[in-house]
Amino acid sequence: MIERVTCDFGRLVFDRDAIVRAALRAYVEYLLEGISRFWYPASEGAMWEGDLQRGAIYNVNLEGDYEVVAWNEAGVVGLAYQAGQGPIEQLGLSLDAVTRGPDDVRGAVPGLPAELEPAFVMAVGKLARGEARDDDVVYGEKLAGVGFWLHGNRVGGTLFDDPSPCGAARLAAWGLLHDGRLLPLSCESYNPRPGWIVTNHNRKEDAPAHAIIDAVVDRRLKGPTEFTPAELETLLHPTPDPKRVHAVQRRLQKVGITWPGSPEIPD
Repeated sequence: MIERVTCDFGRLVFDRDAIVRAALRAYVEYLLEGISRFWYPASEGAMWEGDLQRGAIYNVNLEGDYEVVAWNEAGVVGLAYQAGQGPIEQLGLSLDAVTRGPDDVRGAVPGLPAELEPAFVMAVGKLARGEARDDDVVYGEKLAGVGFWLHGNRVGGTLFDDPSPCGAARLAAWGLLHDGRLLPLSCESYNPRPGWIVTNHNRKEDAPAHAIIDAVVDRRLKGPTEFTPAELETLLHPTPDPKRVHAVQRRLQKVGITWPGSPEIPD
């Protein structure tokens, strides 16, 4: 775990295990939103890759801004993109230097330790590519304009630049976890400082559902697990759409979580 104080975001705390847990929780929360008794998930769109030892989460909003956070045993790498602010605009990447690969965004994580290169490559693999510009030239560069890395008691990356690059707020949120939860960014501002993070993330009526999500995630950190019938009764809305439930079951199985009636977890 390491702390950094920034001008734009205040005190940030980065911890590898806490970030992995928050990623799993955000993915589970995203899947359950709409069929469960809580409101305002941390993610408006999420994809998961890998596992708890080596994996990544892609987290996007409705405007196309996103971040990818990837991890391995050595630490964490995060890359983020704010619409219109990719490596050409923010990292000084020239058109001739576009590779459509990791080197397009390497400038976002200066000093990246070699042990984190696999996590960096995994994160880059989930980035979108640039599209046609006004002059109809397709650059195709990997889209990320800001990044950070965490390795032991060291951190680095353009997230800590002053002033912060566009998109930095999406990465700073991973240093502002609340009781182990990634918080949703405010729809009024993308600056995740106290007072700008969504303030109604802790509604009393949502507490039972969030307590169940926390319990299931904590069990999953120790091994494959399953929702209990009592947990599902408290968590789910009455008569949720069966097709939606089946889709959620299949995607939860990807991270080692099932519930009664869903397919068994493979060996």
